[in-house]
Amino acid sequence: MANINWKARALDRRIKNKKITKRVKELTVSRDKWKNKALARKKEIDSLRKQVSMIKKNIQNIIGM
Repeated sequence: MANINWKARALDRRIKNKKITKRVKELTVSRDKWKNKALARKKEIDSLRKQVSMIKKNIQNIIGM
């Protein structure tokens, strides 16, 4: 049976796990930031669309008179 250095492998694994955990946190923060930006933009676009539809209705009412 091969002589395996378990301590060194465990240390390497711990370092890799810390790096992975840190990267996951970074990605989560980034994703949340982009998600909030997208939701804010969608809200603004919906508001503008509503205003445009109200303007169109008013124009049609004026033309219909």
